[in-house]
Amino acid sequence: MDYQVQLNNGQTLNLKDYKFDSTALKAELNNQRINFISIGDVIISKHTILSIVPKKLIEGAEQQIEDKK
Repeated sequence: MDYQVQLNNGQTLNLKDYKFDSTALKAELNNQRINFISIGDVIISKHTILSIVPKKLIEGAEQQIEDKK
């Protein structure tokens, strides 16, 4: 599945055909001893992550906004 990771500095990471264990990722993000995590080929500070959303949900929301114009 494709995902989009929104960062608090305005950047986005697009992950194509990415598979991850959401339970393990949640444990990493909630672990106070861990400051950096690996997502795809990128190692980033976990504090910069705002959201990780399936790309199809973002595209669906964008389409709904366009339809309302």
